[in-house]
Amino acid sequence: MAEERICKICGKPFLPNKYRPNQTICSSLECQYQRQLDNMKQWRQRNPNYFKYKESQDSSWKETCRSRSLEWRKRHMEYLKLYREEHRERHRSYMREYMREYRKKKRLGQEGQAAV
Repeated sequence: MAEERICKICGKPFLPNKYRPNQTICSSLECQYQRQLDNMKQWRQRNPNYFKYKESQDSSWKETCRSRSLEWRKRHMEYLKLYREEHRERHRSYMREYMREYRKKKRLGQEGQAAV
């Protein structure tokens, strides 16, 4: 029979699964969720450029993504309208902030060109 172990995350004693005798984390949902997050973090640290591969290898990749996105938006105009109606206030505050930043950057760009 397996002996009790202490969970590395919560510190509570648990019995390891008979199919995973080297188990070091208990089976509680919180601990398993934390274990998955930790595993993903470690994987991303070991593979920092994994999701940038296409970008670095293919110069037309960004353009392909952009065109695919535009095509989807054209085909799903009713979805966008319904979503905006449902989230009207959130969308308005987002667009207000976005335009403020856009105008600020534009103003700074024009001032920099005028100084040259």
